[in-house]
Amino acid sequence: MALSSAKFETVSDGDRKQAESVARQLKASSRRRSATVKLDGLMLKLVRELTDIVLRHPGIVIAPLHRELSPDAAGKILGVSRPLVVRRMDDGRLPFRYEGKHRRCKLRDVLKLKVAEERQTSVRPHAERVKARPPHRQGASVSEINDLVLGTTNAPYRRSIRAKQLADALMSGATSRWMVHVATFFTDVRPQLVLKFAKLHGIPTCELASTYDEIKTMTGEANPALETLLERLAPIA
Repeated sequence: MALSSAKFETVSDGDRKQAESVARQLKASSRRRSATVKLDGLMLKLVRELTDIVLRHPGIVIAPLHRELSPDAAGKILGVSRPLVVRRMDDGRLPFRYEGKHRRCKLRDVLKLKVAEERQTSVRPHAERVKARPPHRQGASVSEINDLVLGTTNAPYRRSIRAKQLADALMSGATSRWMVHVATFFTDVRPQLVLKFAKLHGIPTCELASTYDEIKTMTGEANPALETLLERLAPIA
């Protein structure tokens, strides 16, 4: 089930009183295999929705929204690796705090990010087809290639990298300042456009491949299609 269709319930003092009443009834029948419980208000609504979910889906999660999660646990919900969770924390998409040396984020924030990413994924294919469609004439200009690349590379972030900054980072391998942008360049920009950008800015394929390998090692992100092209071209670059 997509989280974009998930429901979030705020629990009021009245709802807690209802829960206390149900808890007392269940406690009184704790040794029985069945129980007759009076439900109303939010408790009745939750049981109805829980029943529907159990009928329709193979698994469920029950947890308070304020529960704090480790990056590993957040990654299981988001469907990404721990390094990519840390990346989302560092670029501001996922709020977090430190508990000693360990990062902690709230379940509520993880679910909100999950919803946002699901929505972004659902609209991205059409947006990319419109934005990244190559010009019909023989060749695209440097400015057009830059616009296509930077439109995708900068889209997820508040801070934008310029074409020269991206080219310098790719050439030198010094990506620490712009790591998330360079990672997005390698994973989200079409492989042919990655190579076109590198060629227009005088970046040898061997240098491009070296920077890609460094980013892949540091972030855990990979682009198999781009790797295939780099493997073909790097030996003859």
